[in-house]
Amino acid sequence: MPLHRLTYMTLDELITLVNTLKQRIQNHHDLLRKNETLTRYVLIDPLLRALGWDTENPNYVQPEITTQAGKPDYTLILDGCRVAFIGAKALGKQEDLIQQVSYCVSEGVRYFIATDGSRWEVYDTSIQKPLQERRIAEWD
Repeated sequence: MPLHRLTYMTLDELITLVNTLKQRIQNHHDLLRKNETLTRYVLIDPLLRALGWDTENPNYVQPEITTQAGKPDYTLILDGCRVAFIGAKALGKQEDLIQQVSYCVSEGVRYFIATDGSRWEVYDTSIQKPLQERRIAEWD
């Protein structure tokens, strides 16, 4: 997936950011477990920006858009097309994956990403297999 920003993070900068995010999780674990908005603000948004998604530009990222099936927390947009929905939860909480995948299927969006800011899972909703076999990437 092409990056959107004019400036890109080097691998060293990305590693530094990941270490910063790990430290935030350790330092603010209790707060992040209670507050999805804080988790999004201090963990998810910085990583999205590091990966090239301009979270401040609605041409690339739109929060809480209404779909026929509900409201995904983020919509990632590339060349005017919605390419992924993201479901965000507070640290340690899990997304209702079936509901989130239904957002994608109803809107023709191929990818769904579930995250609590620490654990990230990417699903290809076009794969016609059981849900867990649709997971194509994960990291923590």
